[in-house]
Amino acid sequence: MAQQQTISVVVPYYNEHHCLSYLLDQLAVQTLPPTEVILVNSSSTDHSSKLIDEWISTNQQQAIFTNLETTTNTPGGSKSAGIAVARGELLAFMDCGLAFPAHWLESQLELLSSTGADWVSGVCLTTGASLVDKCAIAHTYGYRSARAVIPSSLVRRSVFARIGTFRNLRAGYDAEWARASKLAGLRREINSDVVVEYQGVNFAKDLRGVFMKSLRYARPSVGRNDTVVPFVYMLSAVVALVITALSPALLAGGFVSYVLARLVIAFKRSREPRFFLSSPARLLTLITVGLVMDFGKLCGFTTGFVIRYICRRTLVR
Repeated sequence: MAQQQTISVVVPYYNEHHCLSYLLDQLAVQTLPPTEVILVNSSSTDHSSKLIDEWISTNQQQAIFTNLETTTNTPGGSKSAGIAVARGELLAFMDCGLAFPAHWLESQLELLSSTGADWVSGVCLTTGASLVDKCAIAHTYGYRSARAVIPSSLVRRSVFARIGTFRNLRAGYDAEWARASKLAGLRREINSDVVVEYQGVNFAKDLRGVFMKSLRYARPSVGRNDTVVPFVYMLSAVVALVITALSPALLAGGFVSYVLARLVIAFKRSREPRFFLSSPARLLTLITVGLVMDFGKLCGFTTGFVIRYICRRTLVR
């Protein structure tokens, strides 16, 4: 019987004290209780770990909930650390800060069993909190767009045996793993009845947050075999500097073309682009956030390039 299959839920956390109780309460009321829940500490510096221990003790869930202390510091690495100790035949994944339905696991198991798929995913509805956050979401995932995500997914253990676990990366590990699954011919089903949604900030609450998050996520991407994006960004910056020296007028035209392209991408990704067209302030903020995001990526890629190809080579010498 499908219901007899054991399910291990893996949840990484990093300084999530503000939303951990909500997460744990949602997991505790699942209509299909998991066999175990493994909460993986991603090198938190606040009292998140203590809060989890207290919740487990208070709710007497020691037999199900485990607080795993690790030295990992990325979402990809933490998920893989949880997989390594999980005992379930099926692996489920959730993230802190997400609201998800009580029938999450039950619905995913029903779809997995009825279709014979290798893994199933729910969809994440991205909305954003502040205007800056909404604009950042438009440029990345799409404003009010529902997209399939790893958090909410239920995966057969055999999938990891075939293509491996997640890479130790802060960003892009999920898309990379999903591509590997597709290339291996594994079957993924999308369950539109399982909708997860971030509570509060989705990407960043202000421009400084947009810049810092873009920088942090971009820096480790340099040197990965599956992407040339870092080098495209850096080459584009060099070309822009050369054009500035030779023809400022040409640079102005290129900048306008860049802004228009950025807007087209954001509108195409978003389900409700009219939100940003409803006022000049929203449109201007959308453009500004796109600029800040790309500048943060450029700084991150450049820093990553220096660390990987210059500093490391110097140390080797």
